[in-house]
Amino acid sequence: MYTENDFIKANKQKKIRVTLFSIMCLIFLAAMFTFNAIRIQALSIACAVVGFMVAYFIYSFKVGPWVKYDRHLKELKSGQKRTTVCEFMYFTDETRLVDGVEVHELIARVGKEEEDERLYYWDADKKRPSLKEGDRVSIVSYGNFVVELKNA
Repeated sequence: MYTENDFIKANKQKKIRVTLFSIMCLIFLAAMFTFNAIRIQALSIACAVVGFMVAYFIYSFKVGPWVKYDRHLKELKSGQKRTTVCEFMYFTDETRLVDGVEVHELIARVGKEEEDERLYYWDADKKRPSLKEGDRVSIVSYGNFVVELKNA
């Protein structure tokens, strides 16, 4: 499911975004210190407030998700994985955020009872496989995150 290209792309995007974010923060700091040095207190405070609000917004929506996704992929690559053979039930259509990663829920049944249902998380950026309810699949997972899914 994940290729080496995915790991490289995520790391590259993270580095680009963190670098641009740092440059933007340094520009706001330089403007704030410049206005402070020439004793224009109102502009210095305005630069600090606007800079903080812009930095918080950009980090929350543009930088933070890539940092979390890159960390997630590194953990998937190096972490301990578990293989489970089970019966596919369904994917959810809506996405949700789990540990900073946007996912679809995948429900699979290991046994015959309702208590034997397991919840897995499928990366929303990845194409979902065409499976029908009841198909036997082998799921390689890291925690609840699906690393690899193939027909059993």
